[in-house]
Amino acid sequence: MGSAGRIDGSGTRRRVCARPGCSRSVNKTTAKYCSVACCALDPVRRERIREQSRRAQARPLAMVHQLTLSLNVSTFDPEAELARVCVGREDVPGGMSRLAG
Repeated sequence: MGSAGRIDGSGTRRRVCARPGCSRSVNKTTAKYCSVACCALDPVRRERIREQSRRAQARPLAMVHQLTLSLNVSTFDPEAELARVCVGREDVPGGMSRLAG
């Protein structure tokens, strides 16, 4: 990995890119990779992101975060009750509804 570095002209140690197979120096002291392209090509990083994505998808949605829609069942007209709950809400965001017409 890129823990070892090179000594540049000013005598300071520069870090080497963390991607396996790349031996270029990084441009900033806080950087891990020499470029954005090198970061995107790093197989270790890509596998770590892929694994995080798999874990996030496998996790069930907590009941606290689920949408609750309570309707009064005793009402004779459920459509009217639903319309009452949805007053002031649009299916299309305000900015997009102007473009549709």
